[in-house]
Amino acid sequence: MPRKRREEEVVSLMDQHLEKIGECLESMRKTIEDYLGGNIDSAKANALKTHNLEGAADGLRRRIIAEFYRGAFLPALREGLIDLTLAVDKIADRAESTCDFIILTRPDIPEEFKEDFRKITINSIAVFSPLREGKTSLFKDFSLSREKTIEVHGLEAKVDDEEWKLNRRVFTSELLLSQKMLLREVIWHIASISDVIEDAADVLEVLIIKKQV
Repeated sequence: MPRKRREEEVVSLMDQHLEKIGECLESMRKTIEDYLGGNIDSAKANALKTHNLEGAADGLRRRIIAEFYRGAFLPALREGLIDLTLAVDKIADRAESTCDFIILTRPDIPEEFKEDFRKITINSIAVFSPLREGKTSLFKDFSLSREKTIEVHGLEAKVDDEEWKLNRRVFTSELLLSQKMLLREVIWHIASISDVIEDAADVLEVLIIKKQV
């Protein structure tokens, strides 16, 4: 197969991979929303859907890596693109583990904190959108790609701030210490979605530099 055609197919697979991860994050959001609403059966069903979507993303990751090892892209870019694929795939892994943790531990989230948990979930997931735009722009518009990575860092910093404030609210409440500790773990899982997205954006930034050289 000609190199150009193989590269086009890999780019298409990488876009599909991003799309599947986006679906995985949305399924995680629904899991948390259902759980907060007391719809445990629906939360469990969406957690299972998240698991299946993560598996589908894994399958795409393996296909992408296989194409790289068959010679797609020049060596100077190949390693970076492999690193980006692996970094992006970790987002789906974290979405799955977040669902697993909530369904396994069944934390008691007081009504006064539920809106905060909804907000940090939505905002943590929202960091993915500029990453996806930045990646799809990598082969088209370097400046836009770079702009989107900067946007990722800004949004992730806001989630960090929300995480700190929510933890402060939890730990200054009248809850038992054991409940506070469990809620802190839930908050960490949710907020860490934005962390792994930022990690992928860091890899993307290196690729942007390599493409410009």
